Formats: sequence, structure tokens, C-alpha cells
Amino acid sequence: MIRAIILGIVQGLTEFLPVSSSGHLVVIPYLLSWEQPPLSFGVAVHFGSLLAVLAYFAGDLWFLATRTFGIGASGPEEIKRARTTVMLLVIGTLPAAVLGATLESQFEKTFEDPRFAASFLLVTAILLWLAETIRRRRVAAREGVTVKEVTAAQELDDPGRHEGTTTITDAVAIGFAQAMAILPGISRAGATMATGMMRGLSREGAARFSFLLSIPIILGATAFEYPDFSTSGLEGTMYGGWALVAGMAAAAVSGFWAIRYLLRLVADNDLLGFARYVAFFGILTWVGYLWLGPPSQV
Repeated sequence: MIRAIILGIVQGLTEFLPVSSSGHLVVIPYLLSWEQPPLSFGVAVHFGSLLAVLAYFAGDLWFLATRTFGIGASGPEEIKRARTTVMLLVIGTLPAAVLGATLESQFEKTFEDPRFAASFLLVTAILLWLAETIRRRRVAAREGVTVKEVTAAQELDDPGRHEGTTTITDAVAIGFAQAMAILPGISRAGATMATGMMRGLSREGAARFSFLLSIPIILGATAFEYPDFSTSGLEGTMYGGWALVAGMAAAAVSGFWAIRYLLRLVADNDLLGFARYVAFFGILTWVGYLWLGPPSQV
């Protein structure tokens, strides 16, 4: 049960922090020589992550659900805003949904080799670094100084747009970034936030849109994988029974905390710390592979 709880916590934290949940769920059992969790366990902890984001954004979701149909709206502007947001979320979800449904078997092979996760973690680090570099240039342009002359105080006032200004082009670009996260090591949160920031959204605006966009894709992925979910697939493993429940609960609690933490952090801090972390983790995984060899040899 302890391993299930640890992996549940890892899933919840890394689903919403820009560090890649899929990469961690591949690499951590490999480096620790643990039994790789079966698909049924992965479905369960992803559902736990979904509960976290539904709980945190319950107010936003209620607004979208009611105002889209004109219920409780104070005027046409609220209805228009809700319908526009729903439309953008649908547009942003389509690339990952189509790619995941059509190429699932090909992508599954990348989860069998930790070298893929190690390499794609480095890609996530580059995306976060690029996003912060572009953001810093925006600040410099606003202040009329060079990038090196930008002060910490000047960076606090983010010149980026809030999530309410997201356009169809933004949603398409962020949607394709989310589709990249089907690969282990590409952080869904990291790729979508970085793309939003590159498109001109503020860190907080990009983060909020990223979290809302996670709801339909996690829900869709859970529904898509549900036919393969079976407690019998957990028989003979350490991830069945109460361990499964504990892992799912751990993912929900840690996921809720991760969303709250990141939204507070991006108000005053950049994402370079996460970039350094995933770069280090990717390099560590490569070193571990050279030392341990393929998973079958662990």
C-alpha cells in the first residue's frame, strides 16, 4: 500500500506541476526497481487527479455550466463569456483527443523505455526556459530596457494577457502543446503553460487556462481507458484492493494541493526552478539507465 500511496502522490503533484506525471510514473518505479504499476492503477490515479481539479474549479465550472445555457446570467456578456470559454476548451481538447485515439498503440511503446521519458523531460525543461525568456523580453520591451536590466520588481507586474483574452489561435496552439504531452516526459501542464506564455498570456492566465483544459482531456482519457480497467488486472500485484483506493485518494489530495500551490507561486515567481528540476531528473534518468540497463535487467 505504501508504494501505491507514493505513486498516487507523485501522480497528483506532477499532473498539475510542470514536471510531467507520465515521466515520473515511468522513471520512479524503474529507478527504485519497483514493479511497474498496471494500467488499471494508472486509470485510478488519473481519476483521482480529475477529482482534484473538479473540486478546485467547482465555482468556475458551475459558472460555465449555468451561464452557457443562460441560467442565472446577469446579462448577455456573461452568457457570451461562458460560451466562448467552453468553445475554446473544446478546440484546445481536440488535438490531444484525436492524436491519442488514433496513435495510442504507437505511443504506448515509448512508456516501455525510460530513455524516452529521460529525453522528453529535457524537452519540457527547454519549453519552460523558452517561455520565461520570451516573457522576460516582454517585460523589457514594456520598460524600455534590455533584458539584463530588468529588475525583480519590474518582473512582478506581468504584462501578459489574462485567461479571459484567450483567442481561438491561442487555444489551437495550446491544444497541440497538450497533445505533445501524450509522450512520457512532456509535461501537460508545462507544455500548455509555456505555449500560453509564448502566445502572450501571463503566467497566471496560462496556468488557469491549462488547468481548465485538463478537465476534458483527463475525463476523456479516463473514459477511453475505462474498458481496460479491471480489478482482476491488479490480482497478484501490490496495487489492488485498498492500495488502489489509497493511491487514488493520494492523487486527489496531492493534486488539489499542487493546483493551489502553483497558482500562488506563479503570481510572484518564474518557472525556471521547475525547468532546472526536470532537466536534472532527465539527466539522472539517463545516468540511471547507463548504470542499470533496460527495465528487464533491473
